[in-house]
Amino acid sequence: MSTQADYDDIYAKRLAAIEKDPALTILSSMNQPQVEGAKATQYIVYTDYQANARKSSFTISVYTPFENVDKYGHSKADFQAQLLFDLNAWQKAMHITVLETLGSESRLAFYDFQDMGLAQLALKAFLNLANKADVEKIDGNISSFDKENFDKLAHIFRKFGFTVKVSDAAQGIAKIEKSLK
Repeated sequence: MSTQADYDDIYAKRLAAIEKDPALTILSSMNQPQVEGAKATQYIVYTDYQANARKSSFTISVYTPFENVDKYGHSKADFQAQLLFDLNAWQKAMHITVLETLGSESRLAFYDFQDMGLAQLALKAFLNLANKADVEKIDGNISSFDKENFDKLAHIFRKFGFTVKVSDAAQGIAKIEKSLK
């Protein structure tokens, strides 16, 4: 098990790497000691979104060192939650393509990051970004890929003011929408 000092060191290194990368922008961060059983209290939320970019697909990622340190003191994953989205500036619309929490070591789950609030951090940052980008409408889908976590995802989106229109709850299929006007 890693100590808080290990987490602090890894956090500082990851923060420095993100700050150094000109393609990334830090949206929020917190560096408080991790309390066992609590939501993430040590995290960085960052994006590759740039207002004048020629591309239209972007990500918001959430990193925490908590339970993300290997036996050599290195991060196992660069992020544990990620929200992928497309921006259509002409229509003032964003489309969420994926909102997931994960733990990956060679893309195999090593720790369950659910219930730590990481997806909610990504979604909160996304909504702030949408407001700054003068977006009027956000939509997306919850797919059958999400059926094991369908109720949890629907709850999170509703918590942030999205309308969730369920097409098939058994298969985990729904459409999400939110107006920012």
